[in-house]
Amino acid sequence: MLKSHKLKHDLFRIVLIAWVGLTMIGCSQVTETQEIPASPTEGDATEMSQPLPTPATSGLQALIEKATNDLAQRLSIAIDQINLIEATEVVWPDSSLGCPQEGMLYTQVLTPGFLILLGHDGNTFEYHASKGNYITTCTNPSPPVPGMPDNT
Repeated sequence: MLKSHKLKHDLFRIVLIAWVGLTMIGCSQVTETQEIPASPTEGDATEMSQPLPTPATSGLQALIEKATNDLAQRLSIAIDQINLIEATEVVWPDSSLGCPQEGMLYTQVLTPGFLILLGHDGNTFEYHASKGNYITTCTNPSPPVPGMPDNT
């Protein structure tokens, strides 16, 4: 009976280590960013010409600054030429933050984060962020989980 208990304990440890490893791999793969130019709809032009107030959350503020710096560098423009359109707390369907890359595995858990929309010269640029320090953009973004984070 002692061997059976030890076997169960060892199996639990192996599963736990595998889960932690996959979680770390999935989270570490979302640091690469790509530009997403998108055409705004007719009603978006007014929103883009007036920057929205910056949210008070310091973690979100740091992610907005990181996204803005990334976009300014990609477009070779000054930071003050970029407008914040929206910064919303969301929940992503998995650890890819709504930007899965082909051939990559991601932890299939609801992942709290943010959707950051920036504007420049009539284009909208979508950044997805974690609650930590990761931001990413992607060519085929997945939407956040509907109705979240209010239901968390």
